[in-house]
Amino acid sequence: MAAIHKTIVRIAARVLRILKTIMVLRAWTKEVAVAKVIEFYVPNNFRKALKWVPEVQRGKILEFCPQTKKSA
Repeated sequence: MAAIHKTIVRIAARVLRILKTIMVLRAWTKEVAVAKVIEFYVPNNFRKALKWVPEVQRGKILEFCPQTKKSA
């Protein structure tokens, strides 16, 4: 009789461990799946459209003239 009781206790403990693991996994997936979408109003004139540069001109070094300093 005592052996059967011990076996039942072991099985119950194992089942409880499995159920706790499942509950933790469910809680974790709920946290991971939650997301908030924040929408912002962006006016049309916020950023000017960029012009694409031909492939020939990409990486080309541009030379700028140094600015002349004005004395105060």
